Amino acid sequence: MKKVLFVCTGNTCRSVLAHYYAAKLAADGKLKIAFTSAGLEATPDIPQPKAVADLLAKEGVKNFKHVPVALTGKMIKSNDLVLAMTAGHKAEIIRRYARAAKKTHTLVDYAGFGNGDVADPFGRDDFFYFEVFKLIKSAVEAALEKLKKK
Repeated sequence: MKKVLFVCTGNTCRSVLAHYYAAKLAADGKLKIAFTSAGLEATPDIPQPKAVADLLAKEGVKNFKHVPVALTGKMIKSNDLVLAMTAGHKAEIIRRYARAAKKTHTLVDYAGFGNGDVADPFGRDDFFYFEVFKLIKSAVEAALEKLKKK
């Protein structure tokens, strides 16, 4: 089974949306891929934005509950692919865990969309979350197609 880790800053929005959306798609398609997520600066006491649960519910993710998780070396080592939300996240992952360089990419680049970043919606209005999730959904769908071929 392939294992994919999504990484952002606080593990409350972007990586969480990618993680749970990818897991839903993989389950629906009976793909043998496991997903998880973490944040470079995550702390479990930061509340999950309501918009995240609302967007995932619209995609059929039921009973969503998530507590932010801080990125660890063990997580990096145990995953086959690490997808960061920004080039800055990617650079920091590689700075902390040099051995992860070959398996670490930005989500947008891995999806084949170029070298852009996924903007941070934390603290923004619901429309901004919606727009960010549109990009995440498209990139996750393209990444899954790529993973199916490997």
